[in-house]
Amino acid sequence: MWKWIRILILCLCLPAAAGAGDRVDLLVYRVKEPGLAPYVSRILVSDAFVRIDEGAASPNGYTLYNRVSHRIYNVDPEGESVLVLEPPLRQPRPPEGFLLEQRLDADPDAPPVGGRPVHRLELRAQGRVCRVLRVVPGLMPRAVQGLRELRLALARLQGVPDEEEARRIDPCELAEYHYAPERALSHGLPVLDRMGERSRLLLDYDEAFEAPETLFQIPETYRRAAPPPLGG
Repeated sequence: MWKWIRILILCLCLPAAAGAGDRVDLLVYRVKEPGLAPYVSRILVSDAFVRIDEGAASPNGYTLYNRVSHRIYNVDPEGESVLVLEPPLRQPRPPEGFLLEQRLDADPDAPPVGGRPVHRLELRAQGRVCRVLRVVPGLMPRAVQGLRELRLALARLQGVPDEEEARRIDPCELAEYHYAPERALSHGLPVLDRMGERSRLLLDYDEAFEAPETLFQIPETYRRAAPPPLGG
């Protein structure tokens, strides 16, 4: 039953970063999405940045979030370009009557991770089950906080749908991407995360991963672009 948790003892064997750098938080997930082959999502979190890519030799570029300026950068090495996103200050909130529920239960049958107990977290919106996770409270707190900040920033980019548009959007999508994007990170580090047909499984984590500074930089020669205006 708990075969998924045993994978945590396996090393993903990412190549070691070359050169001196700060020690940052490392998370490595295996992601499954409909219509795609499973792929790796690597997350590096420092005090100032969050970087998300597909591993040490990421072929599809990377996303960089500046935790100080709150800017998001989508970097395309192949095109030598970077899309610069500036989230607004206003944080979307659920409208009156939009029901958000969550249930956190101890999971005594799950083996501990990092010496900490695993809990089951169920997230609902408008009475529908949106997401079911196994989370570990207190594990990798800097990484969890950095990811919360990024998800909140992405929700600010999405903005608040008007009443007519909101009626056409699934309640779980509204909750996850607009109104409460940080819920999945409110009770600890997710080690297993299921949302519909999508899933994320933690393969590896490290609170002292040595990462060169270049991983949190954008080459100066890359062309910078702003997104087109909404509706443009």
